[in-house]
Amino acid sequence: MMASSEHYSDLESDHCADWSGMDARLRSFRDFPQQVSAERLARAGFYFTGDADRVRCFSCRQTVENWRTEDVPAERHQQASPACKYLSCTHRLGPIPPVNGAAYDEEAEDMEYRLRTGEVVDESTYPLAPHMRSEDARLRSFAAWPPGAPVQPRALAQAGLYYLGARDRVQCFCCGGMLADWEPGDEAWTEHERLFPNCFFILGHDVGNEPSEREASMESFEDRLQSFSGVSHPVDPERLARAGFYSMGVSDRVRCFKCGGGLKDWQPEEDPWEEHAKEYPGCRFVVEEKGQEFVNSVQLRNPRRGSPTVSHQNGFSRHETEHNVMQSVIAQRAVDMGLDPAKVEMTILDKIRRTGEGYAVADVLVEDVLAMETDVEQSQQDDDEDPLEKLRKLQMEKQCKVCMDKDIAIVFIPCGHLVTCERCSVPLKKCPICCGAITQKIKTYIS
Repeated sequence: MMASSEHYSDLESDHCADWSGMDARLRSFRDFPQQVSAERLARAGFYFTGDADRVRCFSCRQTVENWRTEDVPAERHQQASPACKYLSCTHRLGPIPPVNGAAYDEEAEDMEYRLRTGEVVDESTYPLAPHMRSEDARLRSFAAWPPGAPVQPRALAQAGLYYLGARDRVQCFCCGGMLADWEPGDEAWTEHERLFPNCFFILGHDVGNEPSEREASMESFEDRLQSFSGVSHPVDPERLARAGFYSMGVSDRVRCFKCGGGLKDWQPEEDPWEEHAKEYPGCRFVVEEKGQEFVNSVQLRNPRRGSPTVSHQNGFSRHETEHNVMQSVIAQRAVDMGLDPAKVEMTILDKIRRTGEGYAVADVLVEDVLAMETDVEQSQQDDDEDPLEKLRKLQMEKQCKVCMDKDIAIVFIPCGHLVTCERCSVPLKKCPICCGAITQKIKTYIS
């Protein structure tokens, strides 16, 4: 972004510019006089107009200026524009005074923002509905489930959902997320993950889920191994049984007797223990048998948290279908339009990884390929950015990812992540990056 008066004029008058993204607003503060943190201003909805220290909200368009070091951006925003929808939705601030006259707590709001955006891990006690931790209890809640509903009660119960007794509304026993208005083709686990991707149950954490009684009957290795009788499976049944899995009798689908996690679409070379730890790292059976260090090492090789890169269907992990994606009519149509085949393939695979589905129409595929090319060009422009901007980003990288104030100084063992200052590390029992248990905290110094 150029630092010229002509450019600033564009910032001031271009109502078509999209400042709704945090990163876009943050970049606008490159030459802002630093009375107040650019990150705090951007989080409060402001972008820099280029005129003195005047900033403008991307939502309500209200401008604020004459900043002082002690100012709280969200408070000044509220004073200038009490009815701003961005403040009411993102910062829970509106024209109604705080309850009991309580003052606005920027630090608490900042932490809530980071929890919502996944910058730090929610350490709340789960599950939120402990009386529904049992899959059988959840299944019993569907006694009055509408008979014509397109999703079956067992699939919903396996996905952590129980019936609320009204229409087709269900709720997750772990995160409390509610889903309704089911349509033909919807799959319980897929919809749960799409709408609540940070649910600890969806992410495979041990939240006390109790699989149905059939899973409990499979606690014996011999019983699990017996379940594979007459079943043709690409992976040795003994290895699967030792890793806690039993056959569901359908194709190559297996389920863990302990956590209830399911897997399918196996490849002969895959290791059952690693796949179990990768998809369901919170399973108590895996941790007890292989140890937390093994789970951490698998997770570090195959990062999963914070991004719904693995899609599920009714609780079963879906492996990537990297072959034959270019054989589809839609892919060929995009190539015929002059798009790079490599970029077309990469875009299709990325969508499959994120959503579990390919493209239904060529127009959407073309748009996504072009958007990817734009992102690559922007990345190349960033490589040529001003040295001072690179220095600013380097300083932000060294900042504690919890308080965003002090420098990072603590290494978590055994995962090895370096993300917090000494003060913020004190209450943490799990690493904010990989959620692995912390057994030791070592102070380090960054020059």
